[in-house]
Amino acid sequence: TFRRRLLVLDKAHALLVDINRVAPGIRRAHHQPLKRQLVKSALSTSSNIAEGRTKKSEREFLRFLEIALGSAASYSINQAAIDCRAISAHEGGDLSNRAEEVAKMLQGLSRRIREDLGES
Repeated sequence: TFRRRLLVLDKAHALLVDINRVAPGIRRAHHQPLKRQLVKSALSTSSNIAEGRTKKSEREFLRFLEIALGSAASYSINQAAIDCRAISAHEGGDLSNRAEEVAKMLQGLSRRIREDLGES
């Protein structure tokens, strides 16, 4: 089983904490949808990994990892937040790099579980 200690969950949680640290600095009214989406994506990614860990079967765990991966994919909103100057390029670049790392880790973990389940 892959559920004991998940580095991807630790990284997703750390990213959530940092996005919540950066989010209050996004103050302009027209940037609020970007702010909400950043926080929502981070929370959903971390929450789905954590909830998936509690499921009884690897197949159920995989389903939650795939939902988390979908949420992680929406971190591309980071680039929009940078382009719109809602967050600095430095902060946004760091968040984007870390979000990409989480997404790659989720892809790898999902792939390994699918292989163990005999799926391709």
